Amino acid sequence: MAFNSIAIIGSGNVATNFAHHLSAIDDLHIGIFSPEINNRTTLAEATKSTLYNNLVETFNADLILICVPDNAIQDVVDLFPKNQKIAYTSGSIQLNTFKAHSNIGVFYPLQTFTKNHLINLKTVPFFIESSNEELEKELFELASLVGKNVSITSSEDRKHYHIAAVLLNNFTNHLAHLAQQHLAEYNLDWQNLLPLFEETARKITTSSPKEIQTGPARRNDTQVINQHLEALNENEKNIYLAMTNSIINTYHA
Repeated sequence: MAFNSIAIIGSGNVATNFAHHLSAIDDLHIGIFSPEINNRTTLAEATKSTLYNNLVETFNADLILICVPDNAIQDVVDLFPKNQKIAYTSGSIQLNTFKAHSNIGVFYPLQTFTKNHLINLKTVPFFIESSNEELEKELFELASLVGKNVSITSSEDRKHYHIAAVLLNNFTNHLAHLAQQHLAEYNLDWQNLLPLFEETARKITTSSPKEIQTGPARRNDTQVINQHLEALNENEKNIYLAMTNSIINTYHA
């Protein structure tokens, strides 16, 4: 393998998942650095990785894997030498943002991560990109060690994958929060919605979402829609209307 050592920068959801999976690869040395001392210590101990106490200690690693929020990536990249091999895990940050760095690439897993649940990376699509052909091949090889679905993908295509991921995952999760909150206001049981959600998730894996759409907006049932609107608070009403209008425009325009 091209890399003997990887320094993971970060200790959040993505960093935690990668630290556990990469540290399990034979003959690959993993180190952890994060500004949060307790978090980096806990993660290093849990994965039996080297604990870096300052950023300079990471400079000798074969690869710097930056797993920090998108709005911090630029600042973190700028802390490293211009020729340092670096990869970042963002879906939205364009590669040409870092023109001053000759050895930078993208190592983007299209998945939602949390610290307390390790994802099976074999099921996760990895999107790799670099203007440096050697680094691109090395990142592809690294991703192939933990995942089965690895592809070279442009920044433009990755941006659109990320947009679609936000629509599907982040927005759906927020809608679930609103649904749970709405039921709580009336002391109703959220658990009764979970079989519905499971069936919805199952159907979209086997059918076109457009073809399986149901509900009052799909039927353009204004009577039911107006009844719902009367029962919603202002924030819920705005979201309900936006989604309803989008569905009506899709099927009844």
